[in-house]
Amino acid sequence: MEGKDLYNSLVSKRDFSGNTADEYAQFLMTLFFHLGTDLFPLLESAKKESKVLSLKTELSNGNVLVDDYSVEDIILI
Repeated sequence: MEGKDLYNSLVSKRDFSGNTADEYAQFLMTLFFHLGTDLFPLLESAKKESKVLSLKTELSNGNVLVDDYSVEDIILI
């Protein structure tokens, strides 16, 4: 599956329920706003490795204010 199709499939789970799939969809939408189509290869890699995208630990701790995410800020977990 191509990255764009993966993205569309995952964000279609956005239902504002607050469940895990909904939160991941919201996260992907935010990443797409920052990265654009550079997000798609990351999604393809995550799918191949049966992982999900996340932010580097130092960014996700909440102690750092980040205005813009880059590809280098994303890890697979």
